Order: sequence, then C-alpha cells, then structure tokens
Amino acid sequence: MSDNNEKFNKLINESFKYPEKLSGTEDRLRMRINKHRSKKRSFVASISALAASLMFVLLVNTSTVFANVVAEMPVIGQLAEFVKLNKSLSKAIENDYVQKANLIAWDGDKSLFLPYVIADEKNLVLFLRLPDGYKLEDGDWINIFIDNMADGKTGEKIEGYSYSSSGISADTIKDNSFAIIQCYFADGNLPKSLDIELEMNHESRTSEHKEETSIYDEYEPEMHLEKMGIFKFNLDLDDFAEPIIYEINEKHTVMGQQIVVDNIKVYPAGTEVNFLFSDDNTAWIKGIDAEVLLENGSVYKGNGNGISAMHYAENKGMSVFIESNYFDKSEKQKQQKLVIKAVRVLNKDEEYITVDVDNKTIEPKVKGMELKQVISKSGSATLVFFTETEKGDSFGMFDFKYRDTEGNEYELKSEGTSPGNNGMETMITIKPPADGKVILKRALTPRIYPNKPITIDIPMPK
Repeated sequence: MSDNNEKFNKLINESFKYPEKLSGTEDRLRMRINKHRSKKRSFVASISALAASLMFVLLVNTSTVFANVVAEMPVIGQLAEFVKLNKSLSKAIENDYVQKANLIAWDGDKSLFLPYVIADEKNLVLFLRLPDGYKLEDGDWINIFIDNMADGKTGEKIEGYSYSSSGISADTIKDNSFAIIQCYFADGNLPKSLDIELEMNHESRTSEHKEETSIYDEYEPEMHLEKMGIFKFNLDLDDFAEPIIYEINEKHTVMGQQIVVDNIKVYPAGTEVNFLFSDDNTAWIKGIDAEVLLENGSVYKGNGNGISAMHYAENKGMSVFIESNYFDKSEKQKQQKLVIKAVRVLNKDEEYITVDVDNKTIEPKVKGMELKQVISKSGSATLVFFTETEKGDSFGMFDFKYRDTEGNEYELKSEGTSPGNNGMETMITIKPPADGKVILKRALTPRIYPNKPITIDIPMPK
C-alpha cells in the first residue's frame, strides 16, 4: 500500500471547491459540505481531514427500512493499515473492538460492501468498500452520503446526529481503500439496531482546467455527478463498551473569556471534552486546542480526522473531540492532565463585516486582516483577504451565506485558502449586489496562545 500520509495530503490539497448541495461549517476549507441540518439541536461542526481523502459534514434527519445479504470480507489487516493514522480507531482495532458486519447491498447491478463497523454509545464508524475491479479515471471520485437513518426496531427516524464521510479517488481505489463514514450522535445514544440508507455518487470531470491569467483565477472544471444508487443496510450492533466519565466542573479565564471545563467522556472511538461559555463573554469561543497528557508522556491530541468540534446552540458551549485512550488500560490508574494550548476567539462586535467591493474597504476594521485584492468578472467578483496567522494555520474565515444591505441572503460561489509563513490568503467568489456592498459573517479566527497553557488534573472516574 502506498504511503497514506502523502496520499491524504495530496488529496486534501485538491479539494478547495464547493460542489452542489453545500452547507457551511466552521472549518470548511478543503472539504465539501452537504445541505442538511438537525432540527432538534443546532450545532456547528469543525472538521479536520488528515486521514480522509475527501470530507463531507452533515447535520441530518432521516428514516428508512431494508434488508441485506452477506458480503465477501477483506482481511482485518487491511483495515488496520488503512486507519493507522487514526489513533482512536487503530487502538480499537488492536483491541478487537471492531464488529464484522459482513454485509452487501445492491441497487440494480451495482453493489456496496459494509464489512466492518466500530460503535459505541455516541459514535458509529462505517467502513465501506467498492467491489473488486471497479475503475475510476484520474480526477474522478466516489462520494457516499447518508440518505436516511432509522431505528431498526421502531422505524423511528433518527435525528440530531452529524457525520463526516471520506470519498474514494482514482488513486485510493488502486489500493482497495475503504471509504469511512464517522457519525456522532449528539442528541442521544446510538440505537443497537439501525436501518441505514446510503447514496453513492460518481463525480467525473468533463472539461480540462481552463487557462489562467492570474493565480486568483477561479478554478471551475465542469463536473458531472451521476447518482449510482441507494444502498440499504440493516445493522444490528454488539453491546457497547461503557464510557469512562471524568467530572471536572472547573472555571477558567482564557484570553479574557470565561469558560467552564464541564466533563470528559472517553469512548472507544473518541474522547469528548465538554466546555460551557459565559453569557457575559465579549467574544465567541470558536475553537479550543486541547490534548490529554499521560504520566508516561503519551499525548492524545485533537481529532485529526472527521469531526473535531461541535458548538452548542447559540454558542453556549462546545464539545471538542480528541483521540481516545480508552484502551490504554495500564494508564487508567495513572495521572492524567487536560492541557488547553490555544483558542480561537471572535469579538462579538466583529462577527459581521461589511465589504465595499467597489472601494475595497472593510467595516469594521479587523486587526490582522485586510482586503488585498478584488478581481471583478462578468457577474461575479473574487475577494482576496490576507490574515495574519502562525505558519501553516489554515481555516475557513466566513460562513457560506452572505447578505446584501437590504437583508437578501446569498451563498458563496467558492472559497479557498492558501497558508504561508506569516499569514494566509482567503479567496471567496460572490455575486456583487447593485450597491457593491456585502455583509459577511466570520466563522473562524487565528489561533491565540495564552502566555501559559491551562493545565487541569483529571480526577479518577467515580
């Protein structure tokens, strides 16, 4: 198998454009997003994509019922090799916390395999494969979405979950790679019986890259999206391992903002660190870089693939996801510390900015950010922003929706980023209103490091 790390980085760098059916999340750059929202609870999901070739994040409400037949099983060693960059999933597989689903679903003459799953009370990880011999041309992708999910016993639609999904490219299919769908159930526990309906699409390029006259020219190859089918699985899950819960309830001040470290919940597929924010804060907490440090020096960092954080409704708090040390049994009785290394804060009075496209101005002015260039074309304009950041920091600056001064709402045509040594450039493409003024909602901000990291002793679970 070719080097996964190099492959993932290459694939991530290719993924800058929104396809159709997109929705905003906090860190949307290099990802493609589908327009579904949870009606039961409002979240904003942050995504990182180290171990996925192409990521989608969705907030979902769905339902369905169906049956399956048995699939040919790939060896577990192939699965372990594929997830070796994901510490949580690797540890689960090493400790035999993986269930052989051994299922195949058909739509006409097309099939999709579900050989393995990993599940706990809050997480469901599906490992999917295409049949042997399936071929993709360079630039093609297979994208898989959850179309419906229901309780397998009651038939009740499951709501209030989010998921990330990796795609399969022409490069990864050569190594018989898996597509991974990782689901997080925010509004309740995962049912033991599930009816899952997956939609699979084949995305192919129908035109070549156009000739560019500027490095900021929009890259718009024509893409053809073919729906390959709906694949239905009935999944009965084994008993879940009990989570390890650490009650913290400590108040801290970070960059002038009040936060409460509520608790830590360690599941086999990931660790959830829960924070609450004060209503009196003058800034929104948009991100927290946290890790768990064990006495022997082992470090469990923020989630490097899939969903990395989720905000509660109205920014009342957030859950930050880090690697799970659930199976490090020898470490459970040893001292552990939670370390908060950095935060992303957004001043509430700077959440919305008005950009005058014609005069190239921003109001209010934001320290460390400038409108560097405006490239006008027929019916559209590309705005190029420069933001001071640490080396290599890259994030989604804006929500995907914007408004004009009359309150009409629109969607960004595209957004991309280019990190550098002392900052990053963000390129967004809009349709300028008649008066040339657009109102953008800021999403993420650069990391800020406190003078000293916040260190919290993790008590033994009760």
